[in-house]
Amino acid sequence: MATTWLFQPSSLDNIEQIENYRKRGFHPVSIGDNFASGRYRILHKLGFGGFSTVWLARDERNHRLVSLKIVTAEVRDIMELPLNSMLDKNIYIKDLIDSKIYNELRILQHLKESAIYDSSFDYILTVLDHFTIEGPNGFHGCLVTPFAGPDLAHVSYNPDQPSETRRLRGALARKFAKQVALAVGYLHSRGVSHGVFYALVVTLDFVLIQRLDLSTSNVLIQLAHVDAWSDQDVYELLGSPVTDRVRLFSGELNNMTSAPEYLVAPANLPNLESKWLAEKILLVDFGQSFMLQQPHNDVGFTMSYCAPEVYFDGKRTVWSDIWALGCMIFEIRAGCQLFESFLGGPHEVILQIVETLGKLPEPWWNSWEKRHVYFDEDGKPIKGPDICFSAEHPLIGQIRDIGAEESRVITDEGTIDENLLKNTVPAEPETESIFEPRGTRLTEAEVEVFADLLRKILKYNPEERLQIEKILKHAWFMTSFGDFSRINGSSIGYND
Repeated sequence: MATTWLFQPSSLDNIEQIENYRKRGFHPVSIGDNFASGRYRILHKLGFGGFSTVWLARDERNHRLVSLKIVTAEVRDIMELPLNSMLDKNIYIKDLIDSKIYNELRILQHLKESAIYDSSFDYILTVLDHFTIEGPNGFHGCLVTPFAGPDLAHVSYNPDQPSETRRLRGALARKFAKQVALAVGYLHSRGVSHGVFYALVVTLDFVLIQRLDLSTSNVLIQLAHVDAWSDQDVYELLGSPVTDRVRLFSGELNNMTSAPEYLVAPANLPNLESKWLAEKILLVDFGQSFMLQQPHNDVGFTMSYCAPEVYFDGKRTVWSDIWALGCMIFEIRAGCQLFESFLGGPHEVILQIVETLGKLPEPWWNSWEKRHVYFDEDGKPIKGPDICFSAEHPLIGQIRDIGAEESRVITDEGTIDENLLKNTVPAEPETESIFEPRGTRLTEAEVEVFADLLRKILKYNPEERLQIEKILKHAWFMTSFGDFSRINGSSIGYND
């Protein structure tokens, strides 16, 4: 968006692109700001994306905490609008900014109206209010939704948490995974595909394709008893807002109305005490839609959840959702991604898919131009004299290795002390914690059942993948794997 640098980079790590505080960009927000005639008062920041910032606000009318999403502006200088009258221009501006959030609203309203009653709808985001504001950078659409979080991705990967607490308890992981599957199944039953790429909505008067991202980043944990929080409670539990003064590129303090006086780091929701977390998820992110009659070909995607047919053939169907769901289920249970894209490129993910599931079928195999770097023509890893660029990592082996990294204790000298861990008495799991104790491994019974589920989901042939109804009935969701084994060979039984 930026053509020239206006501001100095922020000293905060997790922050929106400061250069997007300009025309058609972010709306400047400060703690204490009021919106909708004073109804919503900003308390903290929850997050940001490429096209919005998200804030924790207090709904003064209904006395509750809410999430306020403010999207980037999409309006040019009014003098550039090719319209004849000021009335036409005002209508154009309103329609333009409304369209930024209109499709998201239509999808969510479609889902709500089509639900006579279905408990799975409890896992779908609902919109409480929406309105438009005018600011120095244009007109911005605003969505008010329930206050929820953290997302499952940041629960599993949180730098502030020690490594042994990054995996959810087994029973809770299975519960969350089933809720995600129920949410996806609900969307499919209502004509919506919340895929890694598109969600298709068909109603009587329109056909809409929605670009979405089915990933753990868009699965939030619902919160409990937070409406009783006072402002002081908010800051005691989430921490006071961490801010950084905005400076012009010249080094002077910001005096431009297009940007705020200071930037605000998102609240650390992953560190919120477990007692405030409900054992329910919320599927979110229903933005950036476009009409089927005008399809977009340049839509990006999250490669870690990308089904092979989407990458190789450009085919996006409900079966692509099933693949993404399988990747998410593994991640929820393991605390890490099954196929990680460290550098954001597709080849490293395709490499991991082949290492895990075997040689790609034709014509995908021959169309993958990087295959000769890693594999021979039989799909076996190429082993050089000094280095191996690929290896075989069967799915069941990766499942069996969940938690294996905890078998190594790094001493202050940087060496591995196996005896230190063996001599440690395993602690009973804390019932209040959502995380598994250090050294928790899947029982062999769960390994076998979990592998069976994922094998049936992660099929190369899309139509061979397990249907959502059969996924929900799979034994992995129905079984209580009550024993957990320690890495030193002992085991403690408990109902997880």
